[in-house]
Amino acid sequence: MGNKRNEVVENMLSLSEKISEELKQRGQEIDNIGYYKDFEFKGSGLAVNDVFIVKFKDSNDKVPKSRENEEGKEKELYEIYDKDNNLIATVDEAGSVQFEADFVEGLKEINERYFDTLELEEAEFELPEELKKDDLVLTKEELEEKQISKKLDSVGKVIGSKEIDSYSEIDTDQTPQFEKLTNKQELDADIRVTQTETLADLIPELKEKGIVKVGVVYSDFSKGQSGRFSFVGIDRNGQIQTIDSLDNIDGTTTGQKVTSLNSVDGSLVEQEQVAGMARLSDRTNTNGEEEYLSVRQGDYGIIEVDYVRADLSKPEDERYISAPIETDNIWPTTREVRDFMDRSKNIEMDEELDRAEPEIARDEETSMENIDDTASNDYVTPDDIIVLDDGTETTLRKEAAKAKVSPEEFTRRYNEMGGKTPDEKIDYIQDEIVDEYGAPNRDR
Repeated sequence: MGNKRNEVVENMLSLSEKISEELKQRGQEIDNIGYYKDFEFKGSGLAVNDVFIVKFKDSNDKVPKSRENEEGKEKELYEIYDKDNNLIATVDEAGSVQFEADFVEGLKEINERYFDTLELEEAEFELPEELKKDDLVLTKEELEEKQISKKLDSVGKVIGSKEIDSYSEIDTDQTPQFEKLTNKQELDADIRVTQTETLADLIPELKEKGIVKVGVVYSDFSKGQSGRFSFVGIDRNGQIQTIDSLDNIDGTTTGQKVTSLNSVDGSLVEQEQVAGMARLSDRTNTNGEEEYLSVRQGDYGIIEVDYVRADLSKPEDERYISAPIETDNIWPTTREVRDFMDRSKNIEMDEELDRAEPEIARDEETSMENIDDTASNDYVTPDDIIVLDDGTETTLRKEAAKAKVSPEEFTRRYNEMGGKTPDEKIDYIQDEIVDEYGAPNRDR
């Protein structure tokens, strides 16, 4: 009996997970789910074994006028599923039963003679007044409690601890395919994230609780539905600690594009999609900037965690810049990258974000030097737009044509020069070419 009851509960949790997103879009939530070993649709001659009946309610706890009966009470809505979570029938506000076409067709295929005896159009929906021995009803709160327990078991198995009782999590609509043992990642609390701050500096709670490592775990507890990335703290004694100052941004950052610096030296800047982000709640600024940890599945199924800075005044796909956090299988960042991400050295990110957006839109990537605040280190291609001091726009290809040299040669000279403005570089190169080859009108 115990195994059967566990199967029933597992099926309820799976069904709840399956329909939750659709209910959310409809402005509804589960009131309860009931399991009935034998259920009869009165007046129809039809009885079905092992059914799961979901009762709904409005998620805002308000009853729309369209759902009130004459006494002002909320009318009840139901959906009825079989043991494989296939929809059998719906029950509307008036109590009318509407059978699914696939279910009806299945009845015909099983036994057409039996089907001919049924009067499905006369079916009436009525729940039993009392539960039988094998029946079970769980409320929304009971389902959530059991779902949390199941998640904790799943995360605990990956972490290798039975002591876990809570954790922070990131929702994601991705279902990563991991290689063996790659569905977890560990970050040292004392690893340097920016030039002046470690991970523990970014999350003071780690120091307060004696947390020395942050474990990041992907859990596929929902068996094919969307999974969860979870953050847990691990102290010196190997005990699991919660990290309450990591706020999951529910649903809003799933699949978000983030402008990400290359993990080796920051030379490559491109927009990458992350599975989700958790806000560093102690780092929210009044100037509209926020800070996060982002998670994604990288090459070979390795979980990658980035430190993210955001300017919330920008459009969603243009507001985030990130750099990776070092792990055993992620290269450490360079000093230049750490300086770039350090808010004590680079207070606001809005100018960098402004520079990154058009370059990425044109070339799908750019370099950190092109978007930082140091104009003299920009690496420019022949077709990049250069704005001169008087506001006019040019490219190195145009300037090369004026000097009657190849775009590649002019560009090489430009990028090799440092410590000068674009105007000064171009003027210097033009003069240099004249000195070497003569005036531009000379045939070369």
